[in-house]
Amino acid sequence: MGCGENKGPKDLWYVGVILTIIGSIATNMGVNLQKFSFMREAKNRSATEKRSYVRQPLWVIGFLLVVGGSVLDFVALGFLPQSMATPVGGSTMVANVVFASLFLKEKFTRSDAIGTALVMTGIIIVAIFAEKESACYTVHELVALYRKPLFAVYAVVIGLSCISLYLLSKKMERVLKEKGKSSPEYKRFAKLHPVSYPALSGLFGAQSVLFAKSMAELVKTTFEGENQFVTFGAYAITLSMLSCVFLQIHWLAHGLQHFDAVFVVPVFQCFFISISILGGGIYFNEFAHMKPLALIMFSLGAIITISGVVKLAHREMNKLSPIRRMRAAASMLRFIHRCQKARKIKPRWSVVGEEAKFIDNGVPQMHTKKQTSPAENSSSPRSPRFGQRSKASVLPVGPTAMSVLTASAVVTPAPTPDDHRETCEEAESSTSTIGRGQKEDSSPATK
Repeated sequence: MGCGENKGPKDLWYVGVILTIIGSIATNMGVNLQKFSFMREAKNRSATEKRSYVRQPLWVIGFLLVVGGSVLDFVALGFLPQSMATPVGGSTMVANVVFASLFLKEKFTRSDAIGTALVMTGIIIVAIFAEKESACYTVHELVALYRKPLFAVYAVVIGLSCISLYLLSKKMERVLKEKGKSSPEYKRFAKLHPVSYPALSGLFGAQSVLFAKSMAELVKTTFEGENQFVTFGAYAITLSMLSCVFLQIHWLAHGLQHFDAVFVVPVFQCFFISISILGGGIYFNEFAHMKPLALIMFSLGAIITISGVVKLAHREMNKLSPIRRMRAAASMLRFIHRCQKARKIKPRWSVVGEEAKFIDNGVPQMHTKKQTSPAENSSSPRSPRFGQRSKASVLPVGPTAMSVLTASAVVTPAPTPDDHRETCEEAESSTSTIGRGQKEDSSPATK
């Protein structure tokens, strides 16, 4: 990996490709573990008991995988130019489908397949026609590249984009918390909200690659015998790289907390790869030696990639299929029917003597049972025998209710359909009065 005239790393480009693929898979596995950690935290803990993501063990493991993948990507930059190394990282799109289905049980739809295929096609085209030459730089040369007018325009556009996406995400979080998804304020930017988090993460990730490539150049030059870490510029580049890596992970974590990984990761990869190629071309002047055909195909690849992102952006989060919606509706109807049926049942005893009838205020009141003729008695269906309990009774009678009964042998008739239509509130009143009677008299009830 020397910087001499004939010591370029072109003969070891395959090492950089392998390291980039392994790093991309590790990064994607870590991202899906972080999403799985958020899902398990939301399922097992209440809103007040939820831990921050830095206190969740699975999230920490995912974070370590993301960091490890980033380290491998950094090493790969020593073997590959930025415009070639970054698109190869698009192999994480394939791993994302596997890990999202394995850990998160997220369904990969036909629309997701089309969007992912478009993104992958665009990435491949960009990688084929991107500049593959890589030069070596000292710290003074790298600092001079930051002062170019074209890079200054690039930096202003990226800065304004980050500020706009940050303000949009915070506004949507506030509206979502105060007014909900159905509010007009949220619906106005509902399609941009899910894009804001991975877009921010991708923008910061692209800058981290730019600074990481600069760091790799400084390390290569240092290995050649010229120590580059003796000036403030080298440490400023290092600090900028670490800051961008942190912001990349932070906003990616926020995106995974709110939306599906099958959506967040492709959008992140699109911004990450596209802006990385653009930044590398502007900063390292990699577009200067591109032929017209290569420049046209490069632009075509970028357009195809953006089309894939638009396709993925129309994916609705956590939407039930029609069959699942029908099953949920049928279950709800069965539940409502059972509740209505249960409310029609009133606890009742048939007792001898005078009936103890409970009024609304829960105080037992005596009234004499009307004597009926044998003909009337014969017309009532299956009148219960002396001392028999009716079929509608579900609760025992308490000692207080028994104390108001007389010794006469009049039997309460069986409940009629009108009795079953009495309200639940009367049954609850009777139950509460009986319960108070049981507490007042501790002697067992006898019939």
